Amino acid sequence: MNLRFESPRLQELLGAGGASYTSRVAKRICYIHMGPHKTGTKSIQWFLKENRAELLKHGYFVPESGNIYGGHDSIVRQLCGQAVPDHQRLAAAKFARDLDETSCDRVIISSEPLAGLLRKSDYAKAFFHRIEELNLEPRLVLFVRNQSQSINSRYAEVVKGFRRSEPFEVFAREIARRPILRYSVWIELADAFHAELVPRAFTTATITDGIVPEFLRSIGVDPSQFPDTNVRRNEAPGPFTVSVARQVLCLIRSPGKQLKWLQAERCKTRLATYLREKGLADAGYHGLNTELAQHIERELRSDNDMFSQRLWERPWAEIFAADIGQEFTPNDFDVCRPGWFTAQRLRRAVREMKAIADEILRDPALAVDTPWNDLRQRSG
Repeated sequence: MNLRFESPRLQELLGAGGASYTSRVAKRICYIHMGPHKTGTKSIQWFLKENRAELLKHGYFVPESGNIYGGHDSIVRQLCGQAVPDHQRLAAAKFARDLDETSCDRVIISSEPLAGLLRKSDYAKAFFHRIEELNLEPRLVLFVRNQSQSINSRYAEVVKGFRRSEPFEVFAREIARRPILRYSVWIELADAFHAELVPRAFTTATITDGIVPEFLRSIGVDPSQFPDTNVRRNEAPGPFTVSVARQVLCLIRSPGKQLKWLQAERCKTRLATYLREKGLADAGYHGLNTELAQHIERELRSDNDMFSQRLWERPWAEIFAADIGQEFTPNDFDVCRPGWFTAQRLRRAVREMKAIADEILRDPALAVDTPWNDLRQRSG
């Protein structure tokens, strides 16, 4: 059986005329891990990257990513039909060729942006069409987290990444109303594209025990076969980091405009370096208060219960018993004003980091006006 990519875009990536590859008659199972954000994705990807050879021995093929963390973002963006930088344009073609050469009957792809991309119908249609062309049977691995904790972690991440700068409560109430936090959409997506949904609960216990063993179990691998699954990456920032990033972004961003992706990434990297060198790096941001957490949980209770009963045949409150109804005390500097000494250090950090950010914004190479450099498009 000859497998031919019918998509003109993928044919272009594979070379003039579109190459043909011989494929097995039987479909390979493809585990597609798509996060979402703040559910240990970087730890999973790092494990996959470091254990590619060992997983291959167990019959699991993990594509090379070209990403320092191991994420397959460039592959999935192309499969969705998105533009990517020139140096990533052959990622999908290489993936197809490597698939043809491996004897493994199971494939693992991990990409956090995919959780946002697949919410757009055009991207979803393109992605699953190309998965079908590759003769893969999709199984969507999704880690589900109680949304109040998810929003808290997500806010710290997007602020640290120079993407948002509004106060936490404004962000939390706005995002709690958006479909992005409703998990029922994944049932509809899986049904529409005949994909199996493999949901796993990301709870307080998951954080304590480690995300990698739970991921391995979700794809049918015994974690005890690997010597070290205790991988922890991408620690959440603290209130000092969040306050510096938030204030600097307010100072450098033009009204109504986002930074370009390259600019935001460079600012994020330089901020981390600056805080580390100055001994100012911190962790453990909390924007939630108890009342706001309860409001978020009420807003999403109906959808959560439907999802939980459908997939686990158990109530959401039972699955997430340790996460629901918690009491929260915020440490956000907008709510809990820092002491005089910390406030002095904060003002100096904002001033010095703004100068660094201004220099970044003057670099024309980082401001290139192209779809792959647009923050909104990259998030789906």
